[in-house]
Amino acid sequence: MRKVRWIFGIMVFMVALFFALNFSWTHAAVAWLVTKSECPAKLIVLAKKDVAALFGSTRSSPLWVCTTKPLLGLDISHGTTRSALFLPSIIVIGKKGPKRNVMAHEYVHAELAARLGARYALIPTWFDEGLAMQVDYRRLYTPRALARYLRRKEVQKPYLDDLASSFRFYRRGKGRINYAFANCVVKNWLKAQGAKQPLKLITNIEWKKSFPIEQFRKAEQRCLLR
Repeated sequence: MRKVRWIFGIMVFMVALFFALNFSWTHAAVAWLVTKSECPAKLIVLAKKDVAALFGSTRSSPLWVCTTKPLLGLDISHGTTRSALFLPSIIVIGKKGPKRNVMAHEYVHAELAARLGARYALIPTWFDEGLAMQVDYRRLYTPRALARYLRRKEVQKPYLDDLASSFRFYRRGKGRINYAFANCVVKNWLKAQGAKQPLKLITNIEWKKSFPIEQFRKAEQRCLLR
């Protein structure tokens, strides 16, 4: 009996530890459980269609939360995607987010997480966001918008090596130019390599290899010359 209790105790501890280590996903999961606000079904269908066009198909089945106000401490203006290993991603859409662009953008994050599993951690933030921008056509993040940002004297040029981590990518005041730059780099890379390249790239990512950033250097240079 003691052995059973001991094993049960370890199992409970491991489960609690897993959810603690994946706090952002757990937070969104609780919000999903308690909210009664559903996302527009038509927009989810359209978002899935856009993601399928980018990847060739979809494997992910994310859970959706739409809210017009802060929910259990989650204060999201547009959208965010929370992922955890072995569990479906949770997409939280804020009051400005129920739009095809935003929802398709977040769906791409969920699709990458589903396809890569633990390897999702190897993806630099600029690629994750840049790929998501391929189904997101908001004017603030287009190559034309990037050219405007780069013409400003006070703007410091972004570089891929500086935008690998989420901490650096989402720095306050740098959001628009970083998103636009990531969009431009991935868009140019796709044009040069071919539409099937995203699947080929993520399929070849291995634990012992770093992300092949050198493939994107020409696209990086081209985007910075705008």
